Amino acid sequence: MTVADQAPPCVQKNGTVACKNEKKKGARFPRYGPDSVHSWVTAGACALATFFGVGGRRSSGFLYVAILDTFNASRSQAAWPIILLGGVLLLTGLIAGPLAHRYTPRPVAIVGGCIGAFGLIISYFATNIEYLVFSLGIVHSIGSGMLFVVIPTVINEHFVRYKGLAMGINFAGATMGTFVFPKFLELATNQYGFKSALLLFGALCLNAVAFSLFLRQPHWLREKLKKEQQARADKCHVVNESTGIGHDNGTVVSNGSVENQAAGKGQQLVQGSFRHGLTVFSYPMFYVVVYSYIAFSFAFECYISLLVDFATDRGISVSHAITMLSTSSVADLIGRLTLPALADRGYFTRQALMTVSFAWMGSLYLTLPLAHSYALVFAMATSIAFCIGTTVVLFSVLLAEYVGIERVSMAYGMVSASAGMTSLAKPLVI
Repeated sequence: MTVADQAPPCVQKNGTVACKNEKKKGARFPRYGPDSVHSWVTAGACALATFFGVGGRRSSGFLYVAILDTFNASRSQAAWPIILLGGVLLLTGLIAGPLAHRYTPRPVAIVGGCIGAFGLIISYFATNIEYLVFSLGIVHSIGSGMLFVVIPTVINEHFVRYKGLAMGINFAGATMGTFVFPKFLELATNQYGFKSALLLFGALCLNAVAFSLFLRQPHWLREKLKKEQQARADKCHVVNESTGIGHDNGTVVSNGSVENQAAGKGQQLVQGSFRHGLTVFSYPMFYVVVYSYIAFSFAFECYISLLVDFATDRGISVSHAITMLSTSSVADLIGRLTLPALADRGYFTRQALMTVSFAWMGSLYLTLPLAHSYALVFAMATSIAFCIGTTVVLFSVLLAEYVGIERVSMAYGMVSASAGMTSLAKPLVI
């Protein structure tokens, strides 16, 4: 059970912390606390911050074509900023996770939004591919990654019962970017040129900073974490006195067992410290999630990169293939908002939903090469998109269940970074 599962909303009164559920009579949701009206407002802010923050990655298809036309580059040269756009974004988890664990997600998301928009804005001055590799592939990717990695932590902090639905709303922001930003860039490029379009795009993406200002850690959770930290410190003090553990010139002297000594040290880890964050590596289920996310991310990146090319090999026109890709995003959006919400209501467990989604998605990947007609390819692409939408929502929710709310920033950062390392090998496979 996570910290949020145990903690109702708390208020401070007469020097003590009292927890209660501020819910008006007849209201469906309480005003404050987990799963409250305030929580849903925060989920909306998360979705909009994600919408503006990762718009560049969601426009990678158009950016690739525009780079080819604007800079007269070869396909391999034009691919580098796009490859880095995905890989560096995930690798940023190496820094974003520990920073969010130490300073909470809000300042990390704000700084990430600024850096991401800055990378797009300075792309206006690009004169060659090497410059775009730096501005778009590195600077913008780092900013987008900082925001993308830490926002799921905010959802986990504000929700208990409806985590799946809230996480789906958050990631739906990224999906909506697929419908809006490529078309925006196309119109702006036709009107003002590609580099001016990037300048306007960067200014538009600054809205991610505005919505990140809403992403505060809930007051009731802060109070709960402080109380638990104090309880651990008191317990550690009692254990030390009862077992005779003492410190003399840096040497531990104990009348108890070595196991008690190790337990005493574990209790002294301060929440928010780097050492406390590293305790995620002591959870076996963390490695299961890491492996699953690497497999999911690598397969998805290869699939999305090759789908249009595969469709044209089957005799489908490029126009129809692109339409198929865009239309399948609707199934992605539906997958993010439906099945996770049903899991929240207890119709089935999240673990069972994740298992079935992986099995179905893997089967579709294996049988897709056997499809030859447009109708069959379209049906399978839509089914894959639905599974992708369902699966991507569940990773951060399950992480919070396995390692706890107080460690989820570090955990999700490490998971994303692991996937980022393997994504750089994608060109070798493709």
